Amino acid sequence: MNKWLQLALFIIILQVLAFLTSYFVTRNAVDTWYQDIIKSPFNPPEWVFGPVWTTLYTMIAISGWMLWPHRHEPEGKFALTFFATQLVLNYLWSPVFFGLQAFWPAFVLIMGIDSLVVATIATSWRISKPAALLLVPYLAWGLFATHLTYYVATNN
Repeated sequence: MNKWLQLALFIIILQVLAFLTSYFVTRNAVDTWYQDIIKSPFNPPEWVFGPVWTTLYTMIAISGWMLWPHRHEPEGKFALTFFATQLVLNYLWSPVFFGLQAFWPAFVLIMGIDSLVVATIATSWRISKPAALLLVPYLAWGLFATHLTYYVATNN
């Protein structure tokens, strides 16, 4: 398969999954009960999340695409396993937080995501430094989201 088609597929798949999660889970919560809970003083306005996540998912997709050619190598398998696992947990976070309103389980989940992103960056670094560096903004946002989640869990 053409490498540019592979890149397009990586981006499209991650963006479609994000859209579906947002459309079916997050959107309804943000318009209802989420307005009334106690949030961190650092909580950004709701309109910030869409552009940030769209950008991050694009960067995550490019990183995964850069790792994909190494999938048959031992280090590539480790990196892609961490990559895929953190993505699965990432897509589960919204249903847990927004769908179930289970704030402490969402906090535990996001701590796992943070750990797996660090593991993905560490294992990717040996294979592709650009792929690893593309995940650093995601880690930074994830750590910020960890604070936001913890604040909600402890105050609601």
